[in-house]
Amino acid sequence: MENTDQGRPPILYWDGDCGFCRRWVDRWRTTTGDAVEYRTLQGAPPDVLAAAGGEKLERIVLARPDGTLATGAAAALISLAPHDTEARWLLAAYRRVPFFGPVAEACYRWVAEHRGLCAALTTLFWGRTTEKPAYEISGWLFPRFLGAVILSAFLSLWVQIDGLAGSRGILPVAAQMDAITAHFAAGSQPLQRFAQFPSLLWIGAGDGMLHVWLAVGALAALSLILGFWPAVAAFVAWACYLSFAATVPVFLNFQWDALLLEAGFLLIFFVPWARTTRSGVAAPPRLARLLVWWLLFRLIFESGVVKLYGYDATGRNTWLDGTALDFHYFTQPIPVWLSWWFAQLPSWFHRLSLWILFFIELVLPFFIFGPRRLRMTAFWGFSLLMLLIMASGHYGFFNLLTLALCVALIDDASWPRSVRRWMAAGQAAAPAARPERVKRAILPWIAALLVLLTTAQLLLVLRCVSPAAVRPLLELFASFRSANSYGLFSVMTTERPEITIEASTDGIAWESYRFRWKMEQDDTSLPFFLPHMPRLDWQMWFAALEYRSSGQPPAWIMPLLGRLQENSPTVLGLLENGGAAAISPAFFRLRLDSYNFAVPGAEAPYWRVTPLPQYTIEGSLQAEP
Repeated sequence: MENTDQGRPPILYWDGDCGFCRRWVDRWRTTTGDAVEYRTLQGAPPDVLAAAGGEKLERIVLARPDGTLATGAAAALISLAPHDTEARWLLAAYRRVPFFGPVAEACYRWVAEHRGLCAALTTLFWGRTTEKPAYEISGWLFPRFLGAVILSAFLSLWVQIDGLAGSRGILPVAAQMDAITAHFAAGSQPLQRFAQFPSLLWIGAGDGMLHVWLAVGALAALSLILGFWPAVAAFVAWACYLSFAATVPVFLNFQWDALLLEAGFLLIFFVPWARTTRSGVAAPPRLARLLVWWLLFRLIFESGVVKLYGYDATGRNTWLDGTALDFHYFTQPIPVWLSWWFAQLPSWFHRLSLWILFFIELVLPFFIFGPRRLRMTAFWGFSLLMLLIMASGHYGFFNLLTLALCVALIDDASWPRSVRRWMAAGQAAAPAARPERVKRAILPWIAALLVLLTTAQLLLVLRCVSPAAVRPLLELFASFRSANSYGLFSVMTTERPEITIEASTDGIAWESYRFRWKMEQDDTSLPFFLPHMPRLDWQMWFAALEYRSSGQPPAWIMPLLGRLQENSPTVLGLLENGGAAAISPAFFRLRLDSYNFAVPGAEAPYWRVTPLPQYTIEGSLQAEP
């Protein structure tokens, strides 16, 4: 006689009187669907009851269609494995790895004997529901938030590019690319320039083409926001931004430029390869989402780790001695008006803030990969830190970019009900079948490469490997700037030097050039201008630190002075009008001063300035032809 039971699904029997069991069975039911039937042990056949431990109902039981029974951890893994990747790996380990099976069963027995405690822990860590989290809402919102940040980065660079890298800018990019071409041609490696400096600017780097590539990047970012061709838009935006980062490194070498490139590259695989994504749902591939989480983990955790090794030239680590925030607010590159108020808080508050900072950066990153409530604790901790940094200083689009990455942590059940209703009302466009298959085929290989590269960099930050051991691997892909290490504020500066550039027609009467955002002695306001990134003003802060340390300003200061001497309108456009900008200088003077916040009630609005005359350089330049 034919065995008709082979067509039935397996049956998982569980204790219907156990609230803890009920919550996890609800989760498993959403994973397996109709492929597994769920029944309570209270009405199970005698052989199933015996396998469950009799009246005590000590374990779950899986009844297979062939009549065989599995219990405990094995029953759970066998029922879930066909439908869940993690369970599939665990079942393989259960069957093949020595000691794994007995350990798994021992853990299962402990949980079964402590159901009350485990139920409380489940509520604590998972919240009101244990259902497997979905990320359809964040899958729709994250690309748009990131697209808005990318758009702001392109627009901010667009208004500065002529003065930074145009033909009459500080460091003309076309001339630099000609020099690169000549260098590799002399070494009989003319094609190597494309690998070392991957850039669309090889097609054209004239003033007009700089604006074209920035316009293309901005339009691609806008397309991301609107949801048109999101994967294509993400790739174009990444390629355009990489083009400038690779060829204008002096002004696009900040950590948030690297972060934007890495996040933009991951976005190519995060979004659906479809023509449009309208208001609705768009769950990303799980592997792409985990790569975004891994990026956020490394960004925050590495920023905490580097502080542990952040000793300055004198051997002092202000992070560890608790004084870092006594200096941070006035030494940061571009303070805002709230920075002065933060600096007036008592030292005990600064020390408490440091402990909280270390908890956020060194502990909370591990919550990213935990249950819902741990993950949301990480989300709120990171978000609070970014908002406080935004309130107390100016870092361009960095904080907004990090907040966008944090959005990817939010599963659907964690959004307010009104957001869930609004998103559910829309309809997502179906991804194109063939491109989506291609993406899912190559994504594991891309992920493996990125994890290999970034893990090597993380081990470097942790000082577990030597640079020589991983340098050959990292250098293979370094030019693409899309697998990076991070470490914000590794060494806290304890003083604030500021360069003042002065010009004269006769070497007697001097006028100062005024920068729009760089600190000046008579500043009466320190405004917010988020998310604009004034790249020359930022580099002037680094230039002052180098000048103070070595006694010489960086090399790019001389081309800047040359453009100021010829009154280049594109460079003067980066500065405020008036002052030395109104004359044709024959002489220049670089002056270095030490800045500190003025005490409350002082005459000066924000700054107390101490001259450092030993650093003054004065002389004339020969005009460029």
